Amino acid sequence: MKRIFTLAWLVCLVVGLSVAPVEAADRPTGTVTVSSPTGQLFPSSIHYVAAATTTCARGISAMGIYTAPYQLAYVVKGAKLDTTLRLQPGKYDTVVQEWDNCNSAAKTHVPVTVQAATTTLALQTANNTSAASGFQTQTNDNLGASNVSKVDIHSLLYPAAMTEIYAELQPWFGDKRHMSVGYISWDPNQVDHQLNDMVSRGVSGVVIDWYGPADKTEPTTLAWLTAAANHPGFKVLIMIDKGAVTLSPCSGCSPQQTVIYLTKYVLQNYATSPAYATLNGAPLITQFDLDRHFTLDWNAIRAAAPNVAWIFQSAAGFTHTFSSGSYSWMNATSTQYGMDYLTKFYNAAMQAPQEMAWGAGYKGFNDTLASWSLNRIVGQQCGQTWLQTFTKLNSYYNSGQPLPILQLVTWNDYEEGTELESGIDNCLTVSGSFSGSLLQWAVKGNENTVDHYVVYFSADNQNLLELNTLPAGMHSMDLSPYSLGTGSMYMQAVGKPSIKNQMSAPVKTPW
Repeated sequence: MKRIFTLAWLVCLVVGLSVAPVEAADRPTGTVTVSSPTGQLFPSSIHYVAAATTTCARGISAMGIYTAPYQLAYVVKGAKLDTTLRLQPGKYDTVVQEWDNCNSAAKTHVPVTVQAATTTLALQTANNTSAASGFQTQTNDNLGASNVSKVDIHSLLYPAAMTEIYAELQPWFGDKRHMSVGYISWDPNQVDHQLNDMVSRGVSGVVIDWYGPADKTEPTTLAWLTAAANHPGFKVLIMIDKGAVTLSPCSGCSPQQTVIYLTKYVLQNYATSPAYATLNGAPLITQFDLDRHFTLDWNAIRAAAPNVAWIFQSAAGFTHTFSSGSYSWMNATSTQYGMDYLTKFYNAAMQAPQEMAWGAGYKGFNDTLASWSLNRIVGQQCGQTWLQTFTKLNSYYNSGQPLPILQLVTWNDYEEGTELESGIDNCLTVSGSFSGSLLQWAVKGNENTVDHYVVYFSADNQNLLELNTLPAGMHSMDLSPYSLGTGSMYMQAVGKPSIKNQMSAPVKTPW
């Protein structure tokens, strides 16, 4: 109310000045020079800078800005004006006007277009993953909570791929036996957060590394089944870990009897859920290192629980008893970033076309922070290892010979340094410069990790107006068609799926 009174008072002061009558030929003339805005397109805030002169001997009384006829948005005493207006989206023919002390006025039209900011700098650089926001980059190269690409992982697969993507999940964070990563795995809110993050990247199911109903992490499995039931199409399946046999809930049972017990438990307690994954109507169950640690009679297991589609492990899994297929994993001892292991696996899969093959996508391996560390390291190569797993897969599969399932190894095993949850660092930077109206940017790092670029304009270094999306390989954009106001440009290198998005520093417009 105070501002309205001030505007009205100043206008009345200007209009009501008593001046001696003058002949038209002797009427004072004035000019209004606007130095800002110089462009016409703005996200919301528009900085006006103007000055006025007059032939009136008594000088300038006031200056003001009209945003529409008879809508005076700002007025100030004197011959200079410097203010910022916030306008709603739309096109405006704004007018900067001066009033002199001889009862004359002059004005300059300043057409502007306000387009709503499409995003903010804070949003485009904030953590957009289900990793804890306070999670920091670790010495085993797990990336701290960051802004990562949500480009669908399917885009890394061969054209027209209909492959289902499952993320292998560790259920134990929050348990004191494991490192702290900032969240509790069985918290229903965290589970929802993880599920939504997975879906946003193109993942359609989760494989839970299951330690059985006797383990403290069992609430995680239950929370996932509940969450998946609220997301039609998202599936859950169980990987029976060797640890589930060691922690046998079957008192006095042998490993053989324990595996039968655990299998029946899955069938009776989980597989009845419509969210549980199946193959031709049979519940899918995978296993981790069971044969490596125990001597098992799979014929007896099959007889005790016949309605199971078993997915075994590595190349040998295709020839396993009653095998419905096999999954590939991450070979932590490979000196070829696991490509030798994947070659062996995919060659074996080609020899068993009647069985389901699960390919693998992973970023690397580093268990140096794990309490059980064997100091094994398979480097990430700034995102190249991740991309190489897809290159290898695509050399075997295509739309005519499709891959049924891709397993992400892993979603969140922070201890072995394979987690994809927080994203993958491509070690890339983007810097910009101007040549006239041509915005240019340089990239330092491997550009094959970039999916595309997004160019933003900001008038306040907070709100961003998206101007264009350009493919990787393009490093310039002519801004002359946009008639931008004074501000800054930002270039964002949007990574390939699950790779960190890199935002440039602001580059001030030269006008």
